[in-house]
Amino acid sequence: MSKEKYFVTSGDAMMLYATLGNSYTVRLRLRLDSPVDKDAMRKAIDKTSARYPYLCVTLRKNDSEIYYEQNDKPVALINSLERITLNSPETNDHIWAVCYEDCDFCLDFYHGISDGTGINYLLATLLYYYFSELYGSIDSRGIRTLEDPIRKEEIIDPLDEMPVIDLKSLPAQPSVSAVNMMKSCCLNPAEGKGLHLKIKIPEQSFIPFTKAHDASPGVMVSVFIARAVEKICKGHTEPLIGRYIVNARPMLGKPDTYHNCLSSVTLHYDERVRKMPLETQCTVYRGKVFVQSDEDRVRRSMGISGSVGKMINGLPTLEDKIRTSMKLSEDLYNSSTYFVSYVGKWKFPQLGEHIKEFWTVTPARSFPVAEIAAVNGTIFVSMLQPFSEHILYDAFIEELKTNSVVFYECGSEPITIANININNQ
Repeated sequence: MSKEKYFVTSGDAMMLYATLGNSYTVRLRLRLDSPVDKDAMRKAIDKTSARYPYLCVTLRKNDSEIYYEQNDKPVALINSLERITLNSPETNDHIWAVCYEDCDFCLDFYHGISDGTGINYLLATLLYYYFSELYGSIDSRGIRTLEDPIRKEEIIDPLDEMPVIDLKSLPAQPSVSAVNMMKSCCLNPAEGKGLHLKIKIPEQSFIPFTKAHDASPGVMVSVFIARAVEKICKGHTEPLIGRYIVNARPMLGKPDTYHNCLSSVTLHYDERVRKMPLETQCTVYRGKVFVQSDEDRVRRSMGISGSVGKMINGLPTLEDKIRTSMKLSEDLYNSSTYFVSYVGKWKFPQLGEHIKEFWTVTPARSFPVAEIAAVNGTIFVSMLQPFSEHILYDAFIEELKTNSVVFYECGSEPITIANININNQ
């Protein structure tokens, strides 16, 4: 009996084809308030899998493309926090899996099929069923459960529905090379997939501070990183450019899709901004986020992204798709000094009260990335970097100290995101 196939959508195409060789997986690592109960977690995974059949797939390839194939095997539950390989026998050929050890719980998933917002829908369902097994009735409002029908709005990629733009008619964009810390400071590469440095900041300390400076947590972290890089890379001649990742679903009127649906805000830290006091810098950055997150502007940007995805999917061979996607991604990465991503505050307090830590771990490319999560009154900042020195981390900590922000250092560890195997047809 043939299995149902799902083809790569316009919104996922570049992310998927550009990262095939880079293991672009994400690990959401949570520390719960009690050791993980294996039997309860197994039941929760099975119920969650039934609610998200469109995420229970195997990634396959042939000479012309990547596609997904329905996977009816159970999603893996692994009693270890070591690096795993998704889409392999170890994980029953699934593109997501759950790992655990004592109170630590990890959800590993492949970024080529979904982004942080999309996978958080699944995470909320998983934790809902898990805590329901342990504690009984849990408020399910806003959480997708088996009682809710699967709606087409979850499955449709909004970029597939956007009109095709003639990419050749767009004005050519000048090539920009941003300051790169690895090169500018002659830093040593970290082993493996990079280094993860962790900081906890109580909301009661940080939120009043950010509001007083006309900022949000994501904007403030972006400003602090820019200030830190400026102090480290003194005399740099390339522009210092940050990228703040934005969830584009609200602007497209498609809040429910699981597909990658991300836009980015470009944050230049130029000489004019450098001379400003912190509060003014925050106002400038927040203004940039506001302007570049305008609905019409995001729709235009996402329309271009969708057309790029359609172009990639239309290329004749798998090699063509990979080469084109990697070139486009390299142009973006070369013009970036750092990335900041914040999916927003955890929306389910009854689940959140059992979450003691929440770290988002992504690959460290050629530049540092700050991933931010907020749950149970605490902001968790994951500093993910490709170099072994703590030079940026130390400068960021100094910004917190200088501005009297309460924080707790939580150590460092190697990035242990999953590998991913691509199965042949």
